[in-house]
Amino acid sequence: MSRPSRADRTARGEGPHGVVLVVGGGFYGCSLATHLARRGAQVTVLEARADLLGGASYFNQARVHGGYHYPRSLRTAGRSQASYASFTARYAACVVDDFLCVYAVARGSLTNARRFRRVCEHIGAPLMDAPASVRRLFNPATVEASWVTREAVFDAVRLRRLVREEMADAGVTVRLGAPVAGVTETASGALVALETGEVLAGDWVLVCTYGEGIDDLPRGVGYAGLHCEPCEMALVDLPEPLRGKGVTVMDGPYFSLMPFPSTPYHTLSHVRYTPHGSYPTYEQAVAALRAGLTTRADWMIRDAARYVPALTGAVHRESLWGVKTVPARRDGDDARPIVLRRSDGGRVLSLLGSKIDNIGDALRVAEEHLRDTV
Repeated sequence: MSRPSRADRTARGEGPHGVVLVVGGGFYGCSLATHLARRGAQVTVLEARADLLGGASYFNQARVHGGYHYPRSLRTAGRSQASYASFTARYAACVVDDFLCVYAVARGSLTNARRFRRVCEHIGAPLMDAPASVRRLFNPATVEASWVTREAVFDAVRLRRLVREEMADAGVTVRLGAPVAGVTETASGALVALETGEVLAGDWVLVCTYGEGIDDLPRGVGYAGLHCEPCEMALVDLPEPLRGKGVTVMDGPYFSLMPFPSTPYHTLSHVRYTPHGSYPTYEQAVAALRAGLTTRADWMIRDAARYVPALTGAVHRESLWGVKTVPARRDGDDARPIVLRRSDGGRVLSLLGSKIDNIGDALRVAEEHLRDTV
């Protein structure tokens, strides 16, 4: 008898109902774990840190993307806009949108006001010309145009709490402080070796570590050509004219200010000064962080003030440090795809996520590949 087609198996709701081991307790790993457990799988999450969502899921601007960020990648812009409503509805308890979100295009940018508007119209992203009170925030010598947009941020602390509750309700087992040394594919499943020497057996293994290195992986699962950047996200106190606002200046000259809900501050990221170098492996980037890096927050503030003069009154309070992982081939168009790798036997998948708000796409991609092994 021939094997049922993917469409037939999808229609019947078939999926991985055996033992699934998820390596990585970030937002993607935890969401996949809950999703699969609700469909009948016995799922265990293995997280090296002392808590969930403690890596890239916390170290970011907490932006729920509406697509405005990507005028040079229509696909990423469109997927972000398509995901916006579902994410903000699904995680409404964690979403904060009580601020004015403003985008501007710098003169001499990699895009321009006309193209930015065309992209927003094409993907259906709400866009309104900024009123005079907002336009006055920008230096007209360096900024071509500005708009009021629709984007929110998420509270990472609330999101962690919600993720924990959902995994508990779904019956997911969580093991914290469990760093993984290697993954091996077998004829009927896979083995996960912890650094302690303990070995766990599963029918499938999902590696969701955002590029964090595991010494031993099956062929086809690793990532080549990554840029791993030790990065600084500055937390700043803003002067009165900028409070209650999120401001992003595009695209080439780039910086962004967004509220960071788990603190009273805004994050400030800058295309030139947020990355502290670039390395081909995650381990090298982490080593640079551990060696100690000098803050560049004052450089970020001084340069950004050329576009938004009121930023001269910003005060740097502290910085978040982490590693950003991006496929090197995407530097040119700034696309942020979901990258999936699969072992020869299909029992081990690795998933490199793009943006937190694209979680719906990630769930569909992973489940589709897992069905192929049923």
